[in-house]
Amino acid sequence: MRTLSTLISLCFAFCFFVAKAQNHQQRFESLDVQHYRFEISINDDNDEIIGKTTVLIHFLKAANEIELDLNAFDPATGKGMKVKKVYSKTEGLEFSQTTQQLIIKTGKAIKAGESFELTIEYSGVPADGLIIAQNRYGDRTFFGDNWPNRAHFWLPTIDHPSDKATLEFLVNAPDHYKVVSNGYLFEEKELGNQQKLTHWKESIPLSTKVMVFGAADFAVGNDTIWNQIPVSSWVFRENKEKGFANYRYGTKALEYFSELIGPYSYEKLAHVQSKTRYGGMENASCIFYNENSAISDRSQEDLFAHELAHQWFGNSATEQNWHHVWLSEGFATYLTHVYNQHFYGDEMFREGLKKDRERVIAYFHRSPAPIIDTTVTEYIKLLNANSYQKAGWFLHMLRHKLGNDVFFAGLKKYYGEYQNKTALTSDFRKVMEEVSGENLQHFFDQWLRQAGHPEIKWSWHQENNRSVELKVAQIEQQAVFVFPLEVRVVYKDNTQEIVQVNVDKKSNSFLIPVQKKVTKLELDPEVKLLFDRAN
Repeated sequence: MRTLSTLISLCFAFCFFVAKAQNHQQRFESLDVQHYRFEISINDDNDEIIGKTTVLIHFLKAANEIELDLNAFDPATGKGMKVKKVYSKTEGLEFSQTTQQLIIKTGKAIKAGESFELTIEYSGVPADGLIIAQNRYGDRTFFGDNWPNRAHFWLPTIDHPSDKATLEFLVNAPDHYKVVSNGYLFEEKELGNQQKLTHWKESIPLSTKVMVFGAADFAVGNDTIWNQIPVSSWVFRENKEKGFANYRYGTKALEYFSELIGPYSYEKLAHVQSKTRYGGMENASCIFYNENSAISDRSQEDLFAHELAHQWFGNSATEQNWHHVWLSEGFATYLTHVYNQHFYGDEMFREGLKKDRERVIAYFHRSPAPIIDTTVTEYIKLLNANSYQKAGWFLHMLRHKLGNDVFFAGLKKYYGEYQNKTALTSDFRKVMEEVSGENLQHFFDQWLRQAGHPEIKWSWHQENNRSVELKVAQIEQQAVFVFPLEVRVVYKDNTQEIVQVNVDKKSNSFLIPVQKKVTKLELDPEVKLLFDRAN
């Protein structure tokens, strides 16, 4: 009965996930949000927000109903959003709320190709998504923290990375707060009664995962202009001196990635100390860093480089589905290593890759799964060593397979084609195939859709001065990988050379031509392969 019960539960969970995925796919094919106007009132007396959201929707198919994601009020917890009314211009619209959705009747059939604008008025205490809390100094703060699909806890949206829209935040708050958000500052004005309105506009389409605002008693500094892009740091007032020092890397990665990949998409760049649950959250044009980042004695440069890389990959060129999050996290992870290689040299670059390889191997032994793992339904669990470090290693191996010039030309082309759009892994593969002229299907499938990595036993011996026999075997429980393996041959006179063999089956034997006595062989001396030694 326990086994049967488990199977029934798994079937139900799978069917529920498939139903939700199909439901989203239907919306994706039917509705395309063009613009959100979020009007949010916050206060110091309680955690209730008052919201008014205007949504402009383009219909791809004829329909008379709109379904948005919005967490409903739960009497048991006292949290959730209660919708008061929905209307189009002055005409009231019929609506209903389920636990996670707001269903709106348009009152008339909307034809394919037409647009429809509606406004939703609601209020409530966010159960998640908008984090209302005290910072380390006891001051009240408000920070959006939407990844992966937590925007719907406080904003009526299509809460999925595939649906991108322009937006604006109009935040009505007590006037001691400074408010930062996506885009450019359109207006800031005193309303009287110690209230202030701050209005930010973002003209570049974003996914909901990076649509946020932050409100706190900020000190703002490090103001610079790079290539007509304003750059600034926002830290808690108690951290002003140390925070501005830690956040001094504001333009370094911005300049580097703009040259390496392509133009930065957004109107400004703000680096913000926050209450995000993550080490950093790459919200478009206003990156939120963890609270300790502004006071840590450790350098924050890697963190800055990682989150800046996301402005290109993850924010602008966005994964169309959460299961392809490696297109965001793997890119940011690897480009941080590339950044370090450029500024600090090959040794630091390789040491970073070695540490990542250790994390990938350790994670595989705990949780064997491919990088693209469509069985995961709790999306936060996709933030793991596969999506970050193994995906970074995939890009590193692709770089060596194609060569520097082709690899970086491919990244530029991919970004150019999908800037401010969404993409899947197959889209990236096709771009790299076009640039390289190679068929990369097997390479992508082997490293992205197959769990694990080569785990090998190896040995060698030299019978004469003309050759060395190298034996390489992949252990039995592993899938068979095909990969190039570099070997450093060290001679008795301390001279050395690097040769490459191509491993393509479970057991391999290679004869390496030599001219003199060999004292040692070293596998992967320049750190180009993701593998583990079984012996």
